[in-house]
Amino acid sequence: MVRDITLKQKGASFSDAFTEYLADITLEVEAIKLRSLRNDIGGINEHLARIENALWDITNAKLALAEKINRTSNQG
Repeated sequence: MVRDITLKQKGASFSDAFTEYLADITLEVEAIKLRSLRNDIGGINEHLARIENALWDITNAKLALAEKINRTSNQG
């Protein structure tokens, strides 16, 4: 689920990537609901791991965006 975040360039914006991550998390939550009905603990853990990865990716993307903004403001 790694996405390239660009600032003032063509490509995925932070907002676009964030929306995609939220959509991914929403799908994983729905899958967890189905797995819980089947009492599939292993499947639930897989979906939880994917959610955790998406949250880490959001955090990393936000940090990358902050660093780019900081570099841009320091150059100007």
